[in-house]
Amino acid sequence: MRRSLNVIALVICCAFLLAIYGCGSNAASSGASEPKDESQAQIVKKPLNDYSWSELTQISKLIASAPDADAQRQMAKVYGIVEEDGSLTSQTKQIVLDGSRALDVRVAGIAHDDKADGSGKAGLTFMTVGGIELLPMNDEATVEGGWEASKLRSRLAGEQLDRLDKELVDAMVPVKKMTNNVGITDSFESITPTDDKLWVFSVHEVCGDVTWDVDEFRERRGSEDVDGLLNQEGGQYEVFAQAGVHAESDPNGFLSLEKSTGKSPWWYRTPYPFEFSGYSNTGNTGYFYQVMDSGFPQSLGSPEVPATVVVGFCI
Repeated sequence: MRRSLNVIALVICCAFLLAIYGCGSNAASSGASEPKDESQAQIVKKPLNDYSWSELTQISKLIASAPDADAQRQMAKVYGIVEEDGSLTSQTKQIVLDGSRALDVRVAGIAHDDKADGSGKAGLTFMTVGGIELLPMNDEATVEGGWEASKLRSRLAGEQLDRLDKELVDAMVPVKKMTNNVGITDSFESITPTDDKLWVFSVHEVCGDVTWDVDEFRERRGSEDVDGLLNQEGGQYEVFAQAGVHAESDPNGFLSLEKSTGKSPWWYRTPYPFEFSGYSNTGNTGYFYQVMDSGFPQSLGSPEVPATVVVGFCI
């Protein structure tokens, strides 16, 4: 009798283990590669919008922990973040602002941003498809202190972050963003990092290398390297490069907000580092770069005039 009970117990134990670890076959049948650890086995490949932020956090960690760029892309492909043709997915995921307003986000890059705590790369960077709000960069017409001292940055870290679902906010990780945090300057030492959970993109993160100042002013600035300053503010995100965005063109209309939150200019966090001499008596002490309302990559906006806020964040 005791031997029979032992056999029954063994059968039950085997069935229990099969129920737990057999779920890995679901991931394989959905197109994912064979799971290598328990955290990977718990996630089944699905459309981007169907993942929870907890699942995307796990995927982000798996991508970031892969040993090299090729392995990171392969891991991203396992979960549909990278498509079979090697392109970044164009799928979107819906977020909710203020508990009622829906807004889509999409993947902007993989293993692109450095975590603020120095522990390596954030596996996934997202951007909003459209703006979260129409806001000024500063309450006054100044670029002093650049992005770091801007009113918009403090608002994103406070009231705007509070508008998001707690699950998403808990999943976010602060990352280092490189920006001219002086304002009007010709010094490369003005490029310093800030730690941000929510941020707006720099000129270089969207357009890649720019030659705007050289093209417009040629040699009139002497040794001042305006373009060089702009090109130190992070690297271009894959989502913009894939869409063909560069300094002089947006051939596929990717930067236009007309189909999402409405036609509007939107902020870069990059200050224009020199004053316009013709405006010296207006009281304006500088401008920030913007994307034009048409989607053209280059324009300037006065800091106190509201423009659309397109944000990025990492998990």
